[in-house]
Amino acid sequence: MSDTIPSAPPVRAPGKSGWPRPVTLVLLSGLSLTGLLFAGISRLEQDKLELAFQQRAHVRLWALKEGVDNAIGSLRAVNQLFASHMAVSREEFRRFTQPTLAYYPYVQSASYLRFIDAAERPAFEASLRGFQADARLTEMRDGVAVTAGERARYRVIDYLEPLQGNEMALGLDTLYPADGEDVRQHAYATGLPAAGQLVALVEGPAPRVGVVISMPVYRYGAELASVAQRRAAVIGETAIVLRPADMIAKVFEAAGLRPNQGMSLNVYAAAADGQREQPLYAAAAAPSGQGTLPRWLYPGRAAPLRQGFDVAGQRWRVTAAPGDEVLLSDHLASLSTLALGLLLTGLGAAYMRTLSLRNRVIQRHVEERTAQLKELNRELLLRERAIESSTNAVVITAAQPGNPTVYVNRAFERITGYSAADILGRSPRLLHGDDTEQPGAVEVRSAIREQRDGHAILRNYRKDGTAFWNEIYISPVRDEQGAVTHYVSIQHDITAMKAYESELHHQAMHDALTGLPNRLLLQDRLRQTITHSARKRHSLWLVSLDLDRFKFTNSHLGHKGGDRLLQAVAQRLQQAVRPVDTVARIGGDEFALMLLPEHGALTPRAEQVQRVLAALAAPLLLDEAELFLSGSAGIAVYPADSADPGILMERADIALYRAKEMGGNNYQFYTAALNEQLGERLLIEGALRQALERREFVLHYQPQVDIACGRIVGMEALVRWQHPELGMVAPNRFIPLAEETGLIVPLGAWVLRTACAQALAWQRLGQGELRVAVNVSARQMAEQDFVQSVAAALAETGLAPHCLELELTESQVMNDIEQAISVMHELKKLGVKLAIDDFGTGYSSLAHLKRFAIDVLKIDQTFVRDVTENADDAAIVRTIIALASNLKLEVISEGVETRQQLDFLRQHGCQQMQGYYFSRPVPAAEFLAVLAAHDARQAAERGAQADRMLGQAI
Repeated sequence: MSDTIPSAPPVRAPGKSGWPRPVTLVLLSGLSLTGLLFAGISRLEQDKLELAFQQRAHVRLWALKEGVDNAIGSLRAVNQLFASHMAVSREEFRRFTQPTLAYYPYVQSASYLRFIDAAERPAFEASLRGFQADARLTEMRDGVAVTAGERARYRVIDYLEPLQGNEMALGLDTLYPADGEDVRQHAYATGLPAAGQLVALVEGPAPRVGVVISMPVYRYGAELASVAQRRAAVIGETAIVLRPADMIAKVFEAAGLRPNQGMSLNVYAAAADGQREQPLYAAAAAPSGQGTLPRWLYPGRAAPLRQGFDVAGQRWRVTAAPGDEVLLSDHLASLSTLALGLLLTGLGAAYMRTLSLRNRVIQRHVEERTAQLKELNRELLLRERAIESSTNAVVITAAQPGNPTVYVNRAFERITGYSAADILGRSPRLLHGDDTEQPGAVEVRSAIREQRDGHAILRNYRKDGTAFWNEIYISPVRDEQGAVTHYVSIQHDITAMKAYESELHHQAMHDALTGLPNRLLLQDRLRQTITHSARKRHSLWLVSLDLDRFKFTNSHLGHKGGDRLLQAVAQRLQQAVRPVDTVARIGGDEFALMLLPEHGALTPRAEQVQRVLAALAAPLLLDEAELFLSGSAGIAVYPADSADPGILMERADIALYRAKEMGGNNYQFYTAALNEQLGERLLIEGALRQALERREFVLHYQPQVDIACGRIVGMEALVRWQHPELGMVAPNRFIPLAEETGLIVPLGAWVLRTACAQALAWQRLGQGELRVAVNVSARQMAEQDFVQSVAAALAETGLAPHCLELELTESQVMNDIEQAISVMHELKKLGVKLAIDDFGTGYSSLAHLKRFAIDVLKIDQTFVRDVTENADDAAIVRTIIALASNLKLEVISEGVETRQQLDFLRQHGCQQMQGYYFSRPVPAAEFLAVLAAHDARQAAERGAQADRMLGQAI
């Protein structure tokens, strides 16, 4: 064989051979990558430009809002002059407004307007002429100031600064024409500034467009607690006239902002109904004077900003849009990427073409030499590379007794930790350790004994004693006569695969959040335990457990806090049961327990379930907040209820529904009757969702009576459901469902509005300031806008806040103390009264009670029912009354049904009561009759008392 390299055949010209495939791939790949990078970086540049535009636009919007607020603040200062002085002279007004007018040059004028009637007109005009000779009372007709017509009442401009340039406005009657009076009436009712629509100014610099912002002036020292009092106390207004265009320009100038820096900016004012918005200000985007790029290269554009803001009750809108210029300085990165990508792609293609041509020559030479050596080296290379380069262990043993090892490769040494010197001459069974009876080892011995191929999975041990898993393929090696001389085994290390399989199995059978068994593992264990229980002839309990009011708690804690809460609950449940019992998480806040008998008994005991519920009820400290939880549990019994795991779980869930209907924090066993109750529950739940729309709810009212004088001082509003088919549905059948489904929120809002409106209606009929008490659920308190909804109900109905009493149950307040205290303080700011309902049934402490912003304690009827017979109940009631007296709180006793109960409460200082002894809850129409009868009885008693006194006197 010659050692010389044969000359390569001539390479064909590129034009004839075409583009080599590697060159084409380089070009396509380079261009694609360049395009992707250019698009990606362009997107990042566009995002940066959009962010910069949004920041600039919001800065200008903020500056404009601040400028408007400052101008309105100057009006508040002028108004405060009249609120703090019994009388303000014209000279005092001039001196007070001069600094404001000098600081805000865009204020056309500041004025004081007052109401006069027709009889005061001559004196008013005389006073004006004493200040300005030709002054008179005028009105605007067709844009011209003319002498005002004869009317019963006028609102005239009395003080005006600066007078120069605004002379025509002095003495102007602003009640005619009556435009925008609804805005002014709202200002009179609230005391807040009010802006009118844009008006044409008679005087001042162009453009003569202005907006009048006014505030009511109330009679000095007048009571302003209600809307009616404020309206009655109005004697005039303070007002300023702004020139919006000048104001916006001055605001931007004062803030050092160019309104058209890379954007166009427009400001509009809301117009009257049916008319287009009125433009106030416009600034087009100014050209930058920098290098620009074609728009098609960067088609993206920042979205315009359209945002409104409030100007004393009127809505103005700002529109900002980016300029059309595409600046070179904003896109240097993407352009550089594009240019560099194209350059590198071209260079790479040229280099690859050169390499391709060169490789053709080299490849031809290599192929010729390789072909000559290939046959000689093939067998040796295959053996050496297949064995030594393999990542799998290769072991060759002799077909002799003991099967001594004659060869191992480097992978074997790396995997097992044994060197070749350690294993040569010894059997590979050394790797089995003491674990020689595993199924895989039996299969290997059988394959050697039968001289056949074998496959097994073995648990082996390294030299340091650590275990690992091997998948082994063993084959016999035969000589020319067919006799077996050796065995070759190839071993795959599958330890990682086994660990992964184990992890997958664990994840498939356990809850990821708590680590508890999931539904699949619970069903498997339940099936096995049922089989075991059948042999032992004992029963087991499957308990379905759910946290009470978890949705409310979770909405307050957030998802992360809710997850930590569930982990803490899981830990408590595990600690409350024995290791032989099973705790599983089914989903959300739903858990399941499989309980076995204790201490050799044949059936579990109720104490096991009670222990679990008690563990849940213990106070829980989470993120420095003290939480109080409770749970409801449903129990299905094997074999009494079923021997099928799926049916047992379904029946435990049915019992759980019953426990939640019973108010929670209890457990119930499954009975056949619960199936019927579940059907009724589903029927009621479906009808409940439409009851509010169909106006099927009504309110009944139960009087609250002053024990000392017997006078009705208020009533508690109680919701009732009059279903067209089911009749009057008891509250305990639908209130828990409304809580669970969230329908309690719109239902509670309806109850609040209806009760407030009804109380105000009775007050207007001469029944005095009756107080109405409305129950509030925990779900309502958890709503973020609950306080605002109470304020809206009071404003909508007009009921005085102190005539509304909100009743909060002790248990719902203690569910989240800090949040409840915060809500109570916000409610107290509205002026409403707060009561703790069912006091004594929860677990509040004195430390908590003194932090509650409450006015009333309501003693639960469970204590009042046996107060004259049970010494413990009597002691509790006396303690609550004394506690309330020391804390300066009112006390109302619920459920008073007998004269003896009333006498006990009167004797021990209870202030108010409600119950069947006086009146059941009745509809609104009947309650009015109760009030009338009560008034008549009170009048008769007063008459009889007067007669007795007269008789004694005679």
